[in-house]
Amino acid sequence: MKIIADENMPNAKALFSHLGDVELVNGRTITNSQIKNADVLLVRSVTKVTRELLEGSSVRFVGSATIGVDHIDLDYLTEAGIEFSSAPGCNAEAVADYVFSGLSHLYMTKKLSWLNKKIGVVGYGNVGKTVYDRFTNLGCQVCVYDPFKDNEAGAANFVALDEILSCDVISLHAPLTTTGSFPSKGMIGSKELAQLSAGTAVISAGRGGVIDEEALLERHSQLNGDIHLVIDVWDTEPEINQDLVSIVDIATPHIAGYSKQGREKGTWMVYQALCRHLAISSQSVNKSDAISSGWLSSIDVVASGDQEEMLARSVQAIYDVARDDVRLRFKYRENKENNVFDWLRKHYVERDEFNTCAVGAINNDVSSLVCAVGFSKK
Repeated sequence: MKIIADENMPNAKALFSHLGDVELVNGRTITNSQIKNADVLLVRSVTKVTRELLEGSSVRFVGSATIGVDHIDLDYLTEAGIEFSSAPGCNAEAVADYVFSGLSHLYMTKKLSWLNKKIGVVGYGNVGKTVYDRFTNLGCQVCVYDPFKDNEAGAANFVALDEILSCDVISLHAPLTTTGSFPSKGMIGSKELAQLSAGTAVISAGRGGVIDEEALLERHSQLNGDIHLVIDVWDTEPEINQDLVSIVDIATPHIAGYSKQGREKGTWMVYQALCRHLAISSQSVNKSDAISSGWLSSIDVVASGDQEEMLARSVQAIYDVARDDVRLRFKYRENKENNVFDWLRKHYVERDEFNTCAVGAINNDVSSLVCAVGFSKK
């Protein structure tokens, strides 16, 4: 069996080699001729899996080691009888870590207080729910907009989009859609951005295109720059709007879900799905061997009178998002790579998830607060 896999899928050869011959390729530039004789295609979000890519090939299984499916032509796969599996939830913890690292950066650099402010979350899938739950566990006033989930009575504090836009912190985790009753493409446009107050913090870590970038630039100007922006996803990836980069607090190359463990979980989930497709056991590989432990197994937190600083310093001990922002700006300024955006993703400096680190503290209240943002407890 021939397996074609994105070269940025961690552990791809280690996990799949006992099932067949694994060839690693550039997921962004993959062609029909490369996969013509393949039986299995394993991708990430940069590969557009379409009729043009697959038609005439021998591929019978497509696996995407990511949570989204906007890069997959599901109708064609069904028509062609090609089985598909993705990895929903694999990077939920990683994206939530990104959100709180972004807020920690804003607090440490601008003293932007958020713990006692109103929080709005857009999207209540695996990622949005994880983010929502963390804010809830911290005791924040949090609400969520998701027209596809708001009938889940009691699951969360569902509100209209207008109420989200009145929040002090807005965290975006909607998938990118262009059809249906509630398409998300351009969902946050001029009309919506006009409702943002000065001092609002916006974190975009879902899909590029949900925010109208030109409208965001205009709103930033109208507010005289008094808006705080953490942007991970971009409308025209891998090309990104450098005018927008120049005004945001944090700019990163679609790596919010790029924790070491999150990426490994994506590969692991696709591996399990392929084993099911082949009707063989996945028990020949242990999950604990496929997903790494963290470099820093525990930290001791000293309580301070400033809870947000305590949280920020704890978060930044594991992941400081500013390092990714600095690296992006430097590589674009240096401009030595043919495709800086994809180079940054391919050569990403690995980071661990908060949950790989256990917290010790002088009292249970402090420990509970830090664990609420995703750390485990000693």
